[in-house]
Amino acid sequence: MFPWLRVMLVHLWAACIAGTVVIAGLALGYYDPATFVIAAFAGVLLGVPAGLLNWIWLRPTRSREIGWTWPIAQYIRRQAQAFILRKA
Repeated sequence: MFPWLRVMLVHLWAACIAGTVVIAGLALGYYDPATFVIAAFAGVLLGVPAGLLNWIWLRPTRSREIGWTWPIAQYIRRQAQAFILRKA
């Protein structure tokens, strides 16, 4: 099965970060192609981990099932469970 949620979250985060960097660069007066290249790198470097961590927040059990055992992933899972318990 194709992981649609993960793909959509990663693309959304990367696009939002890249767009923010482009807007900031253009607002500061940088009107050259380097602004867009830097925005693309920022989108990929910050957007992919942010999208994946957002997915871990939304699907803590599934991320544990497929073996994502990074320390930051475990921290996000604990925070998600605490949030769910506080809501109940």
